[in-house]
Amino acid sequence: MSPKSHKHMHYNVALVDKLWNLKRLCEAHLKMHIPLNMVLKDEEYRAELLEKALAANNDELTQLVWDVRQMEDNVVTATHTGNEFKPKKKGRGSIRLGFLAAFSCSLLLVLGGYLLRSFLPLDAGEVFVLEAVTGAQIKSAVQQPAYVPGGPVTRASKPLFRVHGSNTLGEKLAPRLVESYFMARGAANIKTEQGKNAVEKAVSAELNGRIEFVEIHAHGSSTAFTDLQQNKAELGMSSRKIKGQEREQLLESSGDLTEAASEHIIGLDGLAIITHTNNPLADLSIPQLVKIFSGEVNNWSQVGGKNLPITLYARDENSGTWDSFKSMVLDPAKTSLAPTAKRFESSTELSDTVAKDEGAIGFIGLPYVRRAKLMAISSTDNAKPILPTHFTVSTEDYPLARRLFFYLPQKNINGDAEEFVNFSETERGQSIVEDIGLVSQNIKTGQPFANNFYPEDMRNLTVRSQRLSINFRFKDGSDELDTKGISDLERLVKYVEINSPKRVQLFGFSDSEGDKAQNSELSLRRAKVVEQQLIARGIYPLVARGMGEEAPLASSNSEEGRRMNRRVEVWIL
Repeated sequence: MSPKSHKHMHYNVALVDKLWNLKRLCEAHLKMHIPLNMVLKDEEYRAELLEKALAANNDELTQLVWDVRQMEDNVVTATHTGNEFKPKKKGRGSIRLGFLAAFSCSLLLVLGGYLLRSFLPLDAGEVFVLEAVTGAQIKSAVQQPAYVPGGPVTRASKPLFRVHGSNTLGEKLAPRLVESYFMARGAANIKTEQGKNAVEKAVSAELNGRIEFVEIHAHGSSTAFTDLQQNKAELGMSSRKIKGQEREQLLESSGDLTEAASEHIIGLDGLAIITHTNNPLADLSIPQLVKIFSGEVNNWSQVGGKNLPITLYARDENSGTWDSFKSMVLDPAKTSLAPTAKRFESSTELSDTVAKDEGAIGFIGLPYVRRAKLMAISSTDNAKPILPTHFTVSTEDYPLARRLFFYLPQKNINGDAEEFVNFSETERGQSIVEDIGLVSQNIKTGQPFANNFYPEDMRNLTVRSQRLSINFRFKDGSDELDTKGISDLERLVKYVEINSPKRVQLFGFSDSEGDKAQNSELSLRRAKVVEQQLIARGIYPLVARGMGEEAPLASSNSEEGRRMNRRVEVWIL
């Protein structure tokens, strides 16, 4: 599709709900995979899908198509006057929902004669307020709540649940997921309200005659585990894996948070290295990053750039982004961040500051690059630099990719929090992950490397194949799939069922430590583990091969590099 075909429709949540149902029904009747993000954001793709749905001659699909078209008309033809877009100072208690976008959950739906509002951020201290759709227009487009409108409404005295931790998850993703979760439960008047500071929010909604709310505090990943331990939260969000010491401290009160029932990968993120747009360098290696952020290199000319002092920007100590950078870049080199680095609690503030400083370099989550320049990163000085894209992060090929977690205690479990986590892992929840710029676990196809990256026998087997955006990985020191691998099995089964009769090809890889023949055997065993898991679910792979230590993604000299290389890639023919 041409970029010109991407037109942002200002959807309300009910319309997105209809489009979601359209996607699911079309997949069932047309036997094709349909990415929700494309349905929402690409007008040409959506129009083609509606035509295909009509051509299926299915009564339910036909009715759904006409419902969607009617609701689109309600949104698109809403009257706009010049006075609709008014700059207003953002005062205490104002609601900040991010960019006006195609996805519905960035909107506040206020039912029963109120206005539909969405907020578009400008410079600091200002927002644009869009008042575009009348209560009468909304009435015909939204699902009715389960309770009787106009009845008595009481406010809950405590939150349904409290989710605390990572700023990467808490700034945008968690509020959007909670909004959509409330909508899925039939709630009305869904609002995201600012707390006493920028990293504290509450999402409220009218649900069954009560105003319920969810508390979101995003002070950093480490606070997820301290607050779980101190009974200040029912759900933790973290942009890094729980540490061994944290697991031990929470065993008695929360159970083993590394088990599949507790540790939930909600999405992925690329730890983006950003500089000013005038920086002539296009890529850096991790060893160069070590020297820069430790202060050993303090001028861009020392790494092939301009004769310009380097200014360091970093996230604060509580941040999971900082923990990830520290564990992936600094700790393996046994070095520390230079004391001259400027520290930030807010991801957005850090990124915008880097974009204004010509000598700057910083690290940030992939959605927060904004106006800064994104750098390609290689694991070593001689390795191929890889840009963080949704595909290279999804496969975890990018050397600074990371997983994003919800941690749900299994002792004294909160049922609403558990239901919310389950919703977040569905394809619908994952589409929200993708929509805000993080990387979902919904399966996509891609080709990040040239064919000569792989050994010849694999190239011959995949000449007409496409690679899928999942890599299966294993628990340390075993051939048992990790928690993400277990969830990915179910996603892969659903993908293959929708895309039948396509067949799966599995290719196992090892690190280069030890005997080459043993590595080849180990890589085959891992491919066979995945094969047997799929066979147990009714999927029979066409190929399951071991490639040994071929096609390394990183150097096997470090534990992180060895972990990246130990994988099973999935291709489809």
